[in-house]
Amino acid sequence: MIGNLQILRAFAASGVVVYHTNAVIAGVHTEFHGVALFFVLSGYLMCKISDRSALDFARDRIWRIVPNYWVSMAALLTIFTMWTYWPLEHTLLSAFFIPHASIAGLFPVLGVGWTLNLEMYFYAVFTLSIIINQSKAPIIAGAIILALMGGLPYITGNKAILYYYTHGYVKYFVFGIAIWYISEWIKSKYTTLRLPFWTFPVSLSAYVAATLYAVNPVFAVPSLFMAAILASNSCADLKPRAIMLMGDASYSCYLLHTIFIEFLRHTGIAINGTFLCSLGILIGSWVIAIIWHIYIEENVSILRHRTSRKSLKANILYLLNRAIPASRS
Repeated sequence: MIGNLQILRAFAASGVVVYHTNAVIAGVHTEFHGVALFFVLSGYLMCKISDRSALDFARDRIWRIVPNYWVSMAALLTIFTMWTYWPLEHTLLSAFFIPHASIAGLFPVLGVGWTLNLEMYFYAVFTLSIIINQSKAPIIAGAIILALMGGLPYITGNKAILYYYTHGYVKYFVFGIAIWYISEWIKSKYTTLRLPFWTFPVSLSAYVAATLYAVNPVFAVPSLFMAAILASNSCADLKPRAIMLMGDASYSCYLLHTIFIEFLRHTGIAINGTFLCSLGILIGSWVIAIIWHIYIEENVSILRHRTSRKSLKANILYLLNRAIPASRS
């Protein structure tokens, strides 16, 4: 676990939550480019785990994304009784990350899932790249993504396909791949490099200021990520326990916070971007996310690691026993 990347996860998720509370900070309504940070992180980590077989890579990524997303989507549909009026076709296409137009425009049932459509696209391209040439998979994946980004407008007029696969965020995945190669080269050349512990906190503070002053994210986002990796590789990796847990729960926070916000709206609470409103939603979102991570996401992870050794029935019984401890006489 790279501590600085866990901090980035927690920061990125928090930025997205604050954005959806309608908060304005120093006159700016921003999510501090949290989504872009997540995509750079994804590109970097795909390189880090590209030594696995294509099957193992795809299976691990599906287990990581799909169960939590499906349960979150089911929770949304159930809490707001959306089953009664939401088109089944839209629900199924959303569940399988297929871009499409619907009554929700180009967005899936769970609105934040639009980024997961891109994430699963990245995983599919990376899996194909591993099959083609495992040692060069990151380069192949980056080339395919950029080629499709530039070429699809000449091939199709499908609005959903073009919206997603030529989206400006796609390039941040490629930035993550580039950072992997650059940071690995630096690590091999400067093996004795040591940076002070405050390197990454100062970089993060500078990034926040740069965002509020509208510095181009194409420069700011990769720069922050590179600072995080260089600090991590140079004895300045930070691992505060609470933020490490938040990093682990960041995916849950990202998925669930809009459901929480929508629930508050249904109870008559105005999401008006005031300091107390935004802070309350931020804290509430993290509390829900951490509980969800511990009781849902971690059990899914346990199930994933047991699938190769036990039958599905044995796994289900194991999880039921964890959730409902046997009564003691």
